[in-house]
Amino acid sequence: MYEHVLNKAGIRSGTSVLDCGCGAGRFLRLAVDRGARVAGIDAADGLVQIAVSGVPEAEVRVGDFEALPWPDHAFDVVTGFSTFQFADDHAGALREARRVTRGQVWVVIPTRLAESGIPQVFASLTDLLPANAVPSLKLSGMYALSATGKLDEVLAVADLRTRSDATVDGTVEFPDVEAAIHAFLSAGATTPAFRPGGRRAGLASRARAVRR
Repeated sequence: MYEHVLNKAGIRSGTSVLDCGCGAGRFLRLAVDRGARVAGIDAADGLVQIAVSGVPEAEVRVGDFEALPWPDHAFDVVTGFSTFQFADDHAGALREARRVTRGQVWVVIPTRLAESGIPQVFASLTDLLPANAVPSLKLSGMYALSATGKLDEVLAVADLRTRSDATVDGTVEFPDVEAAIHAFLSAGATTPAFRPGGRRAGLASRARAVRR
């Protein structure tokens, strides 16, 4: 998937790129290796620390991609790999992406709801979140933009036009169950469960959903 976007977006030497929900910085690393100038933002402090360590060339910040801390038209390309569907305001988040780009916004979302098992993992975390976070989860979530026509609807509200649309097959693999658990629990979407008011102690037991 990363290679597909790198190629289709024409990311090369001198291209400025912002990755929203950059996680541990894998896409940032690949873009830098092509000579791009990169920045990233993620809600998970631990993942940002990994990204800073692994991609020292990047400007990586902890923050909310619904309120990006960059000026208008700062980047050639803005990407979001399985990111924008977790926004409280999908169109608002995409408007922010449009604001900071002078070129392209790439939105990558999952589409195979029944096959993945991922919704069950995130659903198992819902009752561990602070009460004020639960309404947001009901509006957002892994497949919030995956229904037929939903993404097109949100893009229109955000005043974005589709210029390229493709389905790319991919497989997410983990070396073992524990690695999968840590990966899901470190995602920005679960960050509120670790903040004051969340019940961090319960996360390990709820992570059993990953094992099913």
